[in-house]
Amino acid sequence: MKKLITAGCVLTLCGLLALLGFYGYAYLSYVPLLGQDSRIRLYNNQGGLIYESTYQKNSEWINLEEVPQTMIDAVISIEDRRFYQHYGLDPIRIAKAVLVNAENGDIVEGGSTITQQLARNLFLTLDQTWSRKFQEAVYAAKLEMHFSKDQILETYLNTIYYGHGVYGIQKAAAFFFGKELDDCTLGEMAMLAGIPNGPSLFSPFISMDNARSRQAVVLQAMVDNEKLSQREADSAKAQPVLLADFSTQKIMGSSGYYKDAVLAQLKEMGFLDQETLEKGLNVYTYLDPEMQTILQDAVDDHIPDTDQQIAGLILEPFTFNVLAMVGGRDYTTSQYNRALYSTRQVGSTIKPLLYYIALQQGLSPSSTFLSTATQFQISQSVFYAPTNYRNVYPEKEISMINAIGVSDNIYAVKTHLFLGMDLLADGLAAFGIESEEATAAMALGATHFPLIDLAKIYNTFASEGLMDEPSMIRLVTDNAGNILYQRQENPKQLLHRDETLMLSQLLRAPFDIKNLQVMTPSLLGYEPYTTTAAKSGSSDWDSLIAGYNPQMTVVLWSGYDENEKLETNEERRVPKQIWKQIFNTVYPQDSPGPWYTLSPQLEERRVDPISGQPNPAGSLYWFRHTDP
Repeated sequence: MKKLITAGCVLTLCGLLALLGFYGYAYLSYVPLLGQDSRIRLYNNQGGLIYESTYQKNSEWINLEEVPQTMIDAVISIEDRRFYQHYGLDPIRIAKAVLVNAENGDIVEGGSTITQQLARNLFLTLDQTWSRKFQEAVYAAKLEMHFSKDQILETYLNTIYYGHGVYGIQKAAAFFFGKELDDCTLGEMAMLAGIPNGPSLFSPFISMDNARSRQAVVLQAMVDNEKLSQREADSAKAQPVLLADFSTQKIMGSSGYYKDAVLAQLKEMGFLDQETLEKGLNVYTYLDPEMQTILQDAVDDHIPDTDQQIAGLILEPFTFNVLAMVGGRDYTTSQYNRALYSTRQVGSTIKPLLYYIALQQGLSPSSTFLSTATQFQISQSVFYAPTNYRNVYPEKEISMINAIGVSDNIYAVKTHLFLGMDLLADGLAAFGIESEEATAAMALGATHFPLIDLAKIYNTFASEGLMDEPSMIRLVTDNAGNILYQRQENPKQLLHRDETLMLSQLLRAPFDIKNLQVMTPSLLGYEPYTTTAAKSGSSDWDSLIAGYNPQMTVVLWSGYDENEKLETNEERRVPKQIWKQIFNTVYPQDSPGPWYTLSPQLEERRVDPISGQPNPAGSLYWFRHTDP
């Protein structure tokens, strides 16, 4: 018994010493700034502000004494009932969270106090890691020792995020309900208090049912905390909630995916450490607000009201600046960026790279192969029998022009095997795309990589063979004007210019009605007013299009997150419709865009696109002087 008492005393003493050491370290180490200048500002390519990490642009600061007591009671009851009793950390909440997380083997429940949440919002990232939780605790202790509870609560209320780019309780009241905070009803205040726990889930603009459910939880918490009677809570739940007149599309700025991508790149570059953040970050991006609006409007006009997703990128040729980005159908419901992170099958959009290699290896636009149902013997025991769309075959020799125009699979596989399968795999590797083992099916796009990589390939075609890494960030400075990063454009001539120019003219073939025979040109009916090069692609689960002119590259993907099949033509044509609208908006009918000029080594010939033979009534394609 004596030993147990001694052990208990020792453990208690050790715990006290550890606690004193923790708070001593927190007190003596760096003191954070409260209500400091905005840590991160992102600007578009016109100098317009698109994001701030704190309240200054998208919040209206309100002093604590101006906040209705009911609002304070609602926030404290749902977020941190013992806020005025603890010292930044709540042992009871921590103990509960530790037990739950230990049972799950991961961080699934937080024990964060209001002070910890403020520390995270001001000084840390949102990573769910043990090291971040420890840092959060240290900063919370710092705040508690250097600032009063009222100062902490005031800053919290003015910097908490409500979704839709809105920070702060005062701005949120105006945003959701169109009124001043002190004019809000009890029910509206309870709804506001519930939103920050999950803005994309509990925003009444997104789901009033979810917002109402969360409101009920807040009201019950206020009853349990003896701030309301049950009758008052029930009455508040019955009160009508009238939202301000904003549609989901109006309230959600279309640059959310771009903003997240820039922040992720800043993290990779090492700019999100505490020391750098406290000097302020001013990040000048390549986001073009006009292009972003055009892309988003086209998506909104054509994406069906289902679960079908979309991703799109607009790049500038020769500079490789990323001008616009959409990573999904609705940023408010899913922040996952399918343009950057979703690895999908690229289908026939891979074929132009194959045909560039064929041109570089000496084939010409008039080179022919027999297109008929074919089973290829790859090795002694491996056979491959690709099919054309709807099992339709010309049953004759066709040219490379026609093969591109109608997306003939037999011609593509024959070209791939004729060249040697490793050449296409090597071509992808030159773009930094490590594909699977070279196979015959690779010629038809049976390989997977993100849309941003496909955009890099097509933007290289658009840049006459010059290749660089797509970039979103031009310049980063601190608040004192010191340059922390400045992008240096460093394009290299990855592809031969002449063959790339020939390929660009060949990619006019999918629009060319003279390619019509037993198979229809793959983009017939989707040609914009201006001259463009393009190729579509598809699998059972994916629909893509990639195309360009000398000023703009646009790539789009559509499909379902859970790999549901695209069953209808309406589903499959969505990227094409969006792509055409984008080009027609940028280059209307009375404003033709630019096109490439022949190099001295090339000449223009009028040929029958199906046979590839000279024909005065044929279509114009580009050849080397030496081509037969």
